[in-house]
Amino acid sequence: MEQQEVNNTIAKPSTKGWLQRLKDESWEAELLVSAIAIFGTFKMFDVINWGTNFFIDVLNPNQYLIGYFIMAIGLLAISILAAMFLIHFFLRAYWIGLVGLNSVFPDYSIEDSAYSKIYTEKILGILPKLKDSIQKVDELCSVIFSVAFTLLLIYAYMSIFVSVYLLVYNLLSAYIPFYILLIPAVLMGVFMLVQMVITFKANFKSNKEKEGLQNLSFKVNKFVSKIIYGPFYKSILQVTMIFGSNFKKKKSLIYLVLSFILVGLLVFGKQITNTNIFYLIVHKKYFNTTKVYSSFYNDENKNNTFLLTPEIESDKVEANVLKIFIPVFKHEENMKTEFCGDDNENSELSLEVRREEWNTFILDCYNQYYHIYINDKKIDVEFLRLNAHSRTKQSGVISYLDISNLKKGVNSIEVKKEFGETKILNWKIPFYYIPKN
Repeated sequence: MEQQEVNNTIAKPSTKGWLQRLKDESWEAELLVSAIAIFGTFKMFDVINWGTNFFIDVLNPNQYLIGYFIMAIGLLAISILAAMFLIHFFLRAYWIGLVGLNSVFPDYSIEDSAYSKIYTEKILGILPKLKDSIQKVDELCSVIFSVAFTLLLIYAYMSIFVSVYLLVYNLLSAYIPFYILLIPAVLMGVFMLVQMVITFKANFKSNKEKEGLQNLSFKVNKFVSKIIYGPFYKSILQVTMIFGSNFKKKKSLIYLVLSFILVGLLVFGKQITNTNIFYLIVHKKYFNTTKVYSSFYNDENKNNTFLLTPEIESDKVEANVLKIFIPVFKHEENMKTEFCGDDNENSELSLEVRREEWNTFILDCYNQYYHIYINDKKIDVEFLRLNAHSRTKQSGVISYLDISNLKKGVNSIEVKKEFGETKILNWKIPFYYIPKN
């Protein structure tokens, strides 16, 4: 029995020493992961741009608002992560400098100061202790790391969940009434609203001792967290509860982390202008016939990886033939089927013949709802299908327009996609024509 107690006594300091040693050396792993995370999060901005273009391409414009919230929240989360990882990297590097300095100079010295004793004492009166600074910076670095990865978990699950729901909604919308497909979204909204109301009420000072209300708050939060956070709900709740349960003790630390989130908002404001996210909520502005956009012209559009509008070669045209490319979005497929119907394939024909008939059917369909006007006068055009734009790799149609009879000076070409009386998309593209002599 005595021998067992001795063994337990020996084991406890050993375990404690291992854990303390792990804490003391965790900065090395933090610094390495932080550097990798900085690289990874900045690469994620490209993923957000790709995801935005994907939603523009495949979603019905009526659902663009949902796509906007998914991508805007995603960009916000990544911006906060990037800001936090950058701040963490520099703070941890500063911490390493403080630790190294502390190993050489354990504390301030008045006797060995290069300044006068009076001046040195006054300066030291406003400066924090070196060991206190080391501890605070270390705590802040650790807190930033946990907050950043918690935000990453929250966004990753919620974005995947909403995207899958949106995909399933669109796949089933042709077979199931939309109001039935909206039931999960409505229920989730109701659950979140109930959670907010009960949590808000339960945290009033007068209600904190009411056992029934607090038990209800616990059950509701647990249930809704499972839905919102999925398999990550315990990990996320663990981090949030550590902050919540230590709020009174570490208020300044938590407020400081919130200030870093504000830095992330600034990064978000800068990065959102480099994407097409705003198109998801203001796409109709591109149909304005009084503004000119660089996306109209190929020679001013070299860095654009996704076309939102038709495109001509240049705003200054010297040839007698004008080439125009019109991107065909994937979400037009359903509207095209509604407008043109289905092609009646003859299974007895060869594959090559069927392919040629399908191509003819598609081009005839485009001619029914794609219309081109030059100087407000409708013209007859012939479209050719283009599988991939040379730069953006988008599918679309091209046409070659004879403009030899136009006057020298400013002219305009207008493209209309008319899917019925209420679904009309149009772009007016001005250009300066210089006739060939």
